[in-house]
Amino acid sequence: MSSVLNNRHIVLTVTGGIAAYKSCYLVRILVSAGCQVQVVMTESATKFVNPLTFSTLSGRAVLKDLFPEPPPAEPLHLQPVDWGDLLVTAPATANYIGKLATGLADDLATAIAQAFDKPILIAPAMNRRMWSNPAVQHNVSLLKDHGIEFIGPVEGEMAGIKELPGIGRMVEPSVIFDRIEELLSDQPWKGRTVIVTSGPTREPLDPVRFISNRSSGRMGDAVARQAALRGADVILIRGRGAVGESPGSVELVEVETAREMSDKVKAYFDRCDLLVMTAAVSDWTVEEPSSSKLKKRNGVPVITLTRTEDILSWACNHRKNQTVIGFALETENHIEEAKRKLTEKGVDLIALNDPTRADSAFGGESIRLTILTRDDKIIELPALSKPVAANRLLDAIEPYLPKR
Repeated sequence: MSSVLNNRHIVLTVTGGIAAYKSCYLVRILVSAGCQVQVVMTESATKFVNPLTFSTLSGRAVLKDLFPEPPPAEPLHLQPVDWGDLLVTAPATANYIGKLATGLADDLATAIAQAFDKPILIAPAMNRRMWSNPAVQHNVSLLKDHGIEFIGPVEGEMAGIKELPGIGRMVEPSVIFDRIEELLSDQPWKGRTVIVTSGPTREPLDPVRFISNRSSGRMGDAVARQAALRGADVILIRGRGAVGESPGSVELVEVETAREMSDKVKAYFDRCDLLVMTAAVSDWTVEEPSSSKLKKRNGVPVITLTRTEDILSWACNHRKNQTVIGFALETENHIEEAKRKLTEKGVDLIALNDPTRADSAFGGESIRLTILTRDDKIIELPALSKPVAANRLLDAIEPYLPKR
């Protein structure tokens, strides 16, 4: 469960656009992260998605009517205002944006928004020509001037089968979720600098071939993002073999080989309070890579390997007041091997992963970590998504951070 969003209250307004179906997924991922979600729907939104869908996903009755029967004991539009930590409108139509900009409150959704005195996040979705309308842009500018934040829209395919692509498409729910996390973070690590290494390294055989491993970089990227959500300045040293986009809220340094990763860790190490070595760094490199492509007709090549530098040991031997965290990926004698690395390298914590398990496979979406600490604690985590596991790992690291 996300420590950032656990038990936070999100008021989600859904207005009448085809993108309303995407907000079902947004509710699902918010609830999975530990949020309580109160969905508010405009009348036109109910033409696209049945309120029963949202009430089932959120576990709360959907609010629709400003004057329901029987009338409530308290003004209905003020209940979500008092309850919510953040108001999100996704999708937001041109009509809804215009009402907010001009101070109108003629239905429950706009009455809630006009009274809401905490952060508001709006995700517009409309036809590309509506979005470019000067009146709509004027209304958006007015709301931004009043401190309301907009996310999107983005360029892409439109819903109508004859519509041309353009700007007006609602951003994906995962992007909205990421921004919600950022807005609700308490940032307890503000002022700290964290280095995270992520992904595999690649050791060249020739200009087109290399030795590497199956690391996806997902765990390292998750640690980097969660540290940034806690307010830290994060430097992500990431192998180019990592999959997907890197987190947007970090300083990205891309590397290829173990040597390059070592050089970058050394270059930034004095700046950091915490080093988390999640990268799967190659243990061996090719002594003399071929300068041209190896040809089959020349026979089987003789390849000589040499040991790469142990970056984790270097960091522990050269630290002043930094906390250093290692990862151990073991296929047998798991605890014994992790304890050996913990002692020999002198790290503060070792996060142990067994890639032979189906729920903790190398490069997969989930991971099952066992955390071993320098003071002989062993913390067994269940199989978790990597963002959630990253948060739990950072919780375990916190007592070992340098004192301010």
